[in-house]
Order: sequence, then C-alpha cells, then structure tokens
Amino acid sequence: MEKIRISVLGDSVSTFAGYTPAEALFYDSWRQEETGVMSPDDTWWMQVIQGLGGVLGVNNSYAGSTVAGGLLTSGTSETRLRTLGAEGEPDLILIAMGANDWGFGVPPQEFEYEYRRMLQRLGRLYPKSEKWCATLLRGRAVPEEDMFFNVESVLSPNLYSGSIRRIAAETGCHVADLAASRMEYESIDGVHPNKAGMKMISGLWLRELQKGKE
Repeated sequence: MEKIRISVLGDSVSTFAGYTPAEALFYDSWRQEETGVMSPDDTWWMQVIQGLGGVLGVNNSYAGSTVAGGLLTSGTSETRLRTLGAEGEPDLILIAMGANDWGFGVPPQEFEYEYRRMLQRLGRLYPKSEKWCATLLRGRAVPEEDMFFNVESVLSPNLYSGSIRRIAAETGCHVADLAASRMEYESIDGVHPNKAGMKMISGLWLRELQKGKE
C-alpha cells in the first residue's frame, strides 16, 4: 500500500537543517544542541508523519514568516505554496502558521483576510489534498526569564485561533485545535520548543488528526 504524502507549511518552529529552506532556519546545528532537537525525528512534524505512517512531501517552513505581509515568504505567497507540491500533490497538508502574526502584532482583521486568501490559494493549487490548520499554542520558557518576545504586550492568541477555526470551516479545511487543550509546551524562549515540547505538540496534532477520522 502506498504511503500518504504529507507536506508542511510553517514558521521557525517547523524548521530543521537539511529539510527546510536554508536561508530561514531556526533549528540549525547550534540550536539543535541548545534545544535537544537533534534529529528530524525529534521534530513535531516528523513525529506526526511517522505516527500516520506517511512520508514527507515538502516542508516549506520559514523562520520569521507571517501569513500576512505580501512577501515571497508570506503564507499567502503562491510561489511558496507551489513548493508544497514539488514531490507531487500531497495527500495531506499540515499548516502551522499564525504565531508570528500574533507575536508581531498583525491586526486580527488583516490576519483573517490573509489567512482566508492562503487557504483559498491552497484549495486551488491542491484540490484533492486534505488540509489541516493548527490553532495557536503558547510556549513556556525554561528558564522562565528567557522569553523571545513579551507575549503580554500583544493581543491574545485566542483572537487568531478563532479566525483560524472560522476560516477553516468556511473553506472546507480541517482544524487541529491545539489551543483547545489549554496546554503550554516546553521551550527555550516561550516560542521555540525543546525536545519535550516537540513531543507534546506532536501528541496534540496526532490526537486531533485521529479525532478527524472518527
């Protein structure tokens, strides 16, 4: 039986050296040592792919990328979205975008408009693919003082997760509602997960994907 092909669209949390664009990595060799995420098998996305018995299509995750912005690196960029099918149309697309829009203070209305455009474009490019959109989890820094940005200075991530839920429903996509767990993953800075944080994220993803089959 042929394995399902799974592509990933994400930000820095979903990067890994040798698998995602080299010009926008977070999990390079130095960060791998710092986080304990030493192998692609330690990443949330590879654990999900393995848990589903699938194979990786393309992981186009780009550190610092937002959905909004109109850049070639934005989630709405058709150039970027087309790369997800470079190995053939994926059976499944995992979308883990929006954390930088929240962290960088993109207005919720703008985020909602751009997220809708992203899913509409994915629908046109990959009409047969099953698309799953993750809501936003919060990370817990270990130690607590090493925060990547002051999350209390921006709007609640719940506003962005609400938009993701609504737009996914409008466009016929599925929601991996990680935020509904109200859990916080372990990270080095409140954003970028360590090895334990990756394991928690993958477990939540797999639970949501399994619920979708029931």
